[in-house]
Amino acid sequence: MSPLPVETAADTKYMRPLRLAGQLIMENGGETFRAEETIVRMGQAFGLDEVESFAVPSGLFLSYRRLDGSTETGVYRVRRAGTNLTRVDEVNRISRAVADGKMDCEAATAALEAIRGERSAGHAAAKIFMAGVCAGGFCLMFGGGLTDTLTAALVTALVQALTLLLERFHLQALVATLSGALLSALLPLLCARLYPARIDAVIAGSLMPLLPGLAMTNAVQDTMRGDMVSGLSHGIQAILTAGLVAGGALIAQNLI
Repeated sequence: MSPLPVETAADTKYMRPLRLAGQLIMENGGETFRAEETIVRMGQAFGLDEVESFAVPSGLFLSYRRLDGSTETGVYRVRRAGTNLTRVDEVNRISRAVADGKMDCEAATAALEAIRGERSAGHAAAKIFMAGVCAGGFCLMFGGGLTDTLTAALVTALVQALTLLLERFHLQALVATLSGALLSALLPLLCARLYPARIDAVIAGSLMPLLPGLAMTNAVQDTMRGDMVSGLSHGIQAILTAGLVAGGALIAQNLI
């Protein structure tokens, strides 16, 4: 008996929604295990057999057996597009609707395509605003006054806008992090020459939004679940980011 055919799928009926769901979760800061579970649950809801998914921070591997008995496989590159947990939540909502039988394959594909095609201008503005609020709150927590809080908020908003601009020009995220950390320390040092300020609280508050909290959280979660490759990858990313933040602040201190 000849073996059943195995096809490498580009974007077939079932592969496309499964690929989009996994990529959207991982590209926007979701965990690898969440992407794998979402793909498996959606595939099973579509009536597919032997649905398998393996995700690492830079790649996604899919396989399932179709209704006619043939097997489709797909290997896809994952490129981080930033952190947008709203998109992750929307993908989860779609996957739950598919699992409950409220959405078929075509409707799920259309909804996932709509998420991918959403413009991020509003998200960028909200990210800049919330980064400033976050920095101001941390500055207060570290003992800063009203002037210090406003300085930290304005500096961080400016740095966040510059960081998003650098990422838009496809510069490496690590370069944007180093530049952001440099400015987060340099601008408060310059402001301290113009008016009295508690410089340690302002710099600490300005640097907090740059710290890799999400990457470290994902590293711990993936490691505890036994996903050593993903855990090590996220852990190394967190360590490099933290090192760049510290390096940028040190460079700024030596420049003044």
